[in-house]
Amino acid sequence: MIEIQDVQGTSLRVIVMANRSMSWRQNLYLAATLGFVCLGMAIVLAWFGMWMILPFAGAEVVLIIVCLYLTQRRLSRKEVITVDNEAIRLEWGYNHPEVTVNLPRRWSRLSYSCPESMFEVGHLSVAAHGKRYALGSCLNKDEKRALYTELKSALAR
Repeated sequence: MIEIQDVQGTSLRVIVMANRSMSWRQNLYLAATLGFVCLGMAIVLAWFGMWMILPFAGAEVVLIIVCLYLTQRRLSRKEVITVDNEAIRLEWGYNHPEVTVNLPRRWSRLSYSCPESMFEVGHLSVAAHGKRYALGSCLNKDEKRALYTELKSALAR
């Protein structure tokens, strides 16, 4: 998902984030429903003497919650790309920028390679001073192409 903010016509800010189809609350409802079904069946089977199922059912519910949390955390990572008159600022992080890179706009080159295979999304990156930084790792092919077009037009100004 791409959010574009044009700040006073002089700089462009692009926020890139993964498309999260479910919120954390909806994930908890899913986990609660699966836990209710799983533990309900385990309790019924324990009533009939198969009590060894209970610890495994509880572990399964905990594992589902942990996996949903880790997936939601991974999908909450954002990239912020700011292009102004002098520099390109790249920021990556979850709640705040954890990694920040400033590149001189004059020496930066944008590259996008998109193979014709329908299973590949392509590779978008910006390079300066011999270092290359990947952009839009969470985007699909169309979103990556739109990001490339937007950044290319911003760098051409």
